Amino acid sequence: MENRSSPTWLVADFFTHSYRISGRLNVRHRLLADQLNNPTSDFLQIEDTYISNVEHPADIMASQTSAILYKKNVTTVVTAQQQDGLPREHSYGNYFGAYTRKVFMTVPSFEIEGYLRLSGKLDLRTVLTSGTDDFITILDGSMRFSIRPDISFSGGAILINKRYIGAFCMEEE
Repeated sequence: MENRSSPTWLVADFFTHSYRISGRLNVRHRLLADQLNNPTSDFLQIEDTYISNVEHPADIMASQTSAILYKKNVTTVVTAQQQDGLPREHSYGNYFGAYTRKVFMTVPSFEIEGYLRLSGKLDLRTVLTSGTDDFITILDGSMRFSIRPDISFSGGAILINKRYIGAFCMEEE
């Protein structure tokens, strides 16, 4: 019998500067955020992959049974559900955030809007520099292609590689 509370595979969209790589990631032993932030591995193995150019996301240019992604080249990852983007320590009801703040960010080729969960005063520098995680999670996010705003992607969670954040803004209360 399949255990529904602990899925084995997660379908997600992985974005690099110019490409969208859609596929399945094995999350049986380690969740997506934990794999992205794992300092002992520089790669992710994705199964059933479809690769498209960001400017033409509906046009599949390659389809492979397996692909290896170099994590340092991944700018963002979009998941359908919020819980799919949370690390294990935050996925069992004890998520650290006491409140959410709407944020706006830029990464190469995209503008991102969504909500950042926080437990204390928002200091954008602290969010970007504290901890050892390379990726931060934005909830209920949307990404708009900066050159063609009619192309957008959204999901319950967007994981963003800190090294590619160009601008990081918060909405005033």
